[in-house]
Amino acid sequence: MRKTIADLTRGIYDHGAHADLADRGYRRYHPFSFDFDSTPLNLAEAQEHWDELVKQNHRENRAQAVKRLEQRYGSTDIESVVKNVTDLGSKSMSLLAYHNQFHEQARRSFVAGLYYPALVAACALGERILNHLVLDLRDSFKSSEHYRKVYRKESFDNWMFVITVLTDWKVLIDGVGSEFLMLGELRNRSIHFDPDTYHSLREDALAALQRLNAIIAKQFGYFGLQPWYIDNTPGAQFVKRAFEDVPFVRAPRVTSNSSGYGQSNSSTREAGHGDC
Repeated sequence: MRKTIADLTRGIYDHGAHADLADRGYRRYHPFSFDFDSTPLNLAEAQEHWDELVKQNHRENRAQAVKRLEQRYGSTDIESVVKNVTDLGSKSMSLLAYHNQFHEQARRSFVAGLYYPALVAACALGERILNHLVLDLRDSFKSSEHYRKVYRKESFDNWMFVITVLTDWKVLIDGVGSEFLMLGELRNRSIHFDPDTYHSLREDALAALQRLNAIIAKQFGYFGLQPWYIDNTPGAQFVKRAFEDVPFVRAPRVTSNSSGYGQSNSSTREAGHGDC
C-alpha cells in the first residue's frame, strides 16, 4: 500500500513516520512564516539619475511612508522619527520565533527617541535568545561535555560561556558568536553603571539594534546564506535533507503568536532537488 503524508496521524509533523513514505525522497520542509520591515528603503531620497517616472513613484511612496509614521508616532518630532527609521535600516527577514515581538518593540522605542529603553531592550533580547538556544536544544546534546553544566539551570547570564557551548554544539552560524560578543560588550557598558552612556546613548542604542539585527538575520534569516537551505530556489526556501534532523533546524521555537521551523513548516515537493 502506498503511504503518503495524508496517512500520517500528525501530518507533516509526524517525523518518526516520514522514512516510510512512498515519496520521501522528493519532499522537503518549506518554512513559510517570516517577518521583515523595509520602510527605511522607502524613506531614502530619490536619486538624480533615476528616470522621472521612477522618481515620481518613489516620492509618492515616501510620502505615504512618512504619513504612516506620523499616524504611529505623531507629527511633532516627525523629522527625528524619519531620521531614526532611516539610520536604523530595514529589519531583516526572520523566521517567526520567540524574538520577533520583542525585536519590534525595541526598534519602535528607538524610532520614538526612547534610546535608553531601546538600548536595554536590545541587550536583554540578545541574552534571551542565547538562553532560548541553550534551554531549547540542550537535550539534544546530552553526550556533550557541557551538558552537566547546563542541564539543571533555568537561565544563563554569562554570555561567553553560553556562546562557547553553542559554538561547540555547532548551533551558531559563522560570525554570529562574534556579533553576540560585541553586543555583550555594549550590554556590560550600558546596563552596569558607566557615566559615558549619557554621551553616547543614541549611538549605543543604534549599534546594539544593528548588532541584534545582524544576529537575527544570520541565525534566523529566511533569505540568506544559512547552510540548511537548498541553493538556487528563487522565491522560496527549502530545507536540505541533510539538515532535517539538525537540532536547531528541527526544534520548535514558538510563542503564543508566532512559530518557527518546527511548528510552521510545510513539506513541499521540490522536483530536481531529491539529493539535497
